[in-house]
Amino acid sequence: MFKWVGIGVGTLTVLLIAFVVGSAFAPAEFRAGTRDIFLVVVSVFQLISAILMIAILIAILYVVNQLNKIAKTNVIPKVDDAMIKLNEVLDSTRSLANNVRDSASTATQTTTFVAERVVSPIIRISSLVTGVRAAATTLARRTVPEQAGSDQNS
Repeated sequence: MFKWVGIGVGTLTVLLIAFVVGSAFAPAEFRAGTRDIFLVVVSVFQLISAILMIAILIAILYVVNQLNKIAKTNVIPKVDDAMIKLNEVLDSTRSLANNVRDSASTATQTTTFVAERVVSPIIRISSLVTGVRAAATTLARRTVPEQAGSDQNS
């Protein structure tokens, strides 16, 4: 198909060049008549293009209006519903975060209480028992010192 389009464009180009060269050698009246004909053809094309541009503008305005109606009737209510659901999720997330914060605070307070009230006394008692055991072991290993004078007399 592009082959035939290329042949048509090439043929029209050759005919146009032949016409321009031929009109250069033609008398002045022929050139004036040709000029008038081309002015009429160009003005008709300009009129057609102006009408097409107006039609395209009206079509674009119609499409924009339809898109606006669709957005107002379909998209905006769905976005509003999504925002409501998102706000509900955010509220539940905030309440969960507050619960986690409270739980962490309670765990910290419990750990502090257990450390101060339970573990500290156990550590003190364990230290005391270890000290008593070490003292008992040290005392149990003591040997009776021999008399320095009795060793020399023998």
